[in-house]
Amino acid sequence: MIQSLLRKFLYALLWLWVISILAFWLSKQVPGDEVLDYLSIENNAFSTSLNPEQQRKAYHQVAHKRGLDLPHFYFSIHKGIYPSSLSSIFPVEDRAAVQHWIDESQNGESSIALYASLRKSLQQSCGKEISSTYADTFCSMIHSMLIQPDLQKLNTTLDQILQLPIKSGADSIRHIELANAKALSGRLLVKQKLTFSEFLPSINWNGNNNQYHQWIAGLISLKPLASLVDGRNAWTKIGEALKWTLVLNGLAFILAIALGVFIGIWSGVKNGRRKEKWISVILFTFFAIPAFWLATVLIFLLASGEWLSILPPGGLGDYHVAGSIIERWSIIAVHLILPVFCLAIGSLAYISRQMKQSILHEFAQPYVSALRNMGVSEKTILKKHIIRNALFPMITMMGNSLPAILSGSLIIEVIFSIPGMGRLMFTSLMSRDWPVVFPILMLSAGVTVLAYTLTDVVYKWLDPRVKSMDES
Repeated sequence: MIQSLLRKFLYALLWLWVISILAFWLSKQVPGDEVLDYLSIENNAFSTSLNPEQQRKAYHQVAHKRGLDLPHFYFSIHKGIYPSSLSSIFPVEDRAAVQHWIDESQNGESSIALYASLRKSLQQSCGKEISSTYADTFCSMIHSMLIQPDLQKLNTTLDQILQLPIKSGADSIRHIELANAKALSGRLLVKQKLTFSEFLPSINWNGNNNQYHQWIAGLISLKPLASLVDGRNAWTKIGEALKWTLVLNGLAFILAIALGVFIGIWSGVKNGRRKEKWISVILFTFFAIPAFWLATVLIFLLASGEWLSILPPGGLGDYHVAGSIIERWSIIAVHLILPVFCLAIGSLAYISRQMKQSILHEFAQPYVSALRNMGVSEKTILKKHIIRNALFPMITMMGNSLPAILSGSLIIEVIFSIPGMGRLMFTSLMSRDWPVVFPILMLSAGVTVLAYTLTDVVYKWLDPRVKSMDES
């Protein structure tokens, strides 16, 4: 039994590790530049400065602070012609241009040297101490070359800038460095033949100094993550949303399970009778009604004032100004009546049907006939044997429902303005707030895997038949 438990938890950890890799990989496939997203909330110099060199400095500072200048994973696989130093080139737009140079020329060493020469020229032209009339022209043209993927166009721009007149000693120094860049670009225009080793992929070991290691370590330790929308800690926002999701979905879950099990037992005992049929029809009618439509109708009938106005239409009310805890939660409870009802009513039909089928299945078992022949009363058989055995399948169903309690109910939370996990996930996706999106994704995945594992463990512990099969 202990070996079985250890094996299942090891499998759970393995699945979580695989999911974390997929989540991290997806986060890196998102279009756009991740560093620019952080720059928007941390450093306005990038957006306000007209100096490309100052923009690059701001970019490098944020990239280093966030660890975004590190390799993605424990090892890197790239083309054999790509130098290992290529991954250290920032901004990403510069790196993409250098990659095009290497692909076009098949010469990684000279491409890196050209980039280094242009970067040096940019520093010489865009420094604050430069006061030459031509400094801004040099600065702008060199910046355009650093992000120019076409080597032929880059070479043409170099010809144009070298033809500009020299007015000062600083201009002369820049021309010397640009002449060196011109020689390198001319070398790149002559495509080289690749050696056999350059055809093969290159694998570099990066150790723990990589983005994934920092990312997963930050998730495990709940390291502060800045939201790209308002700069707040992502874990704080998730904690606030999780609280209301647990309250809303937890109440709906308890209500649906309690009523569903009771109705299922009653339906199994009263199977085929007129009242049982009518209740089944009513429950499945609610099950078939879309949640958003039911919520809209209930708001119109009970909260809009068009018919009645006995319940609030949404939100959580002014519970902040309540004088006591009882008053505070009474305000919240009134506002949760409609959303809890909408969430619970749709699950009642499914839960009651599952419980009814389980009850009918137990009634057909041989042990029930044996107990009847022994003179045991129907009430005793039902309470002590049938209901207990019929509840085992419900354990699996309840375990499968646990992830939904944490992940939230998007439609209901949006309609009733409940600040829960579903609504937070939706708004974060729409605003591309990835530091909030991916922790929610990992939290939901972790809860799902652990819920299935614990459900299996509890089922085997309670049901001796499954336990004996596992031991054999």
